[in-house]
Order: sequence, then C-alpha cells, then structure tokens
Amino acid sequence: MRKTDTQRFRKLLLEEKERVGASLARHEKIIAHTDDQSGLETGKAHSNHMADQGSDEFQYETTIKFANKEGRHLYNIEEALSRIEDGTYGKCLGCEQQIALPRLRSLPYARLCIECKEKEEAGTL
Repeated sequence: MRKTDTQRFRKLLLEEKERVGASLARHEKIIAHTDDQSGLETGKAHSNHMADQGSDEFQYETTIKFANKEGRHLYNIEEALSRIEDGTYGKCLGCEQQIALPRLRSLPYARLCIECKEKEEAGTL
C-alpha cells in the first residue's frame, strides 16, 4: 500500500474515531443519568403510567445497545490505527495478503479480506 493511501486512511479513521467518541460520550451521559447542564446525577425518570414507564425503559435499553455497538466500533477503529502504526494496516490477518482497496474504502477498519471474512462467518477460519 502506498504511503499516501495509508495517510488518507489514518485521517479518515481519526475523524471517525472523533465522531464515534462524541456519540458514545452522549450515550454514556444518558446511561449514567447525568444532566447535560449541571452534570449532577438526576436519577432515572419514573412515570406514573405503566405504558410511559415501559417506553422509558425501552429507550434506556436501546441507548445501552447503541453504546455497546459504538464501543465495539471504536475498538475496531483503534485497532486499525494501531495496525497503521506498526505497518500491518491493509494486510489480512487471516491469509496475510493485501486487503483490496475498495474493501478498505468502504470499511477502513477491515482486518480480513473478503475471502477470509466469509470463512470467519462460516466458522472455518
């Protein structure tokens, strides 16, 4: 992979890391029940109506799921940045061949080529 490609992917990954980090921070505030203005603990809202309380609980659980997904996404981004630093970025961790540039353009934190990813999903890698 050319140095210019690597620099472009580093920039893209850093921008995505910042975006995901900010989003994750917002979700963590909601999960921790902190008020945006004061930073104080506000406690979970309890509704007088069962349907409203169910909706509140559903929203809270959905926020936790999003935060979990974003946390995994952030981990993948950080791993890709580490591979850039150690010079292994763009190399498949399964077969050690170069990952195709179109795959990296669409999924810059990809760690496997398409063939190895298919094997992983099939449970044969």
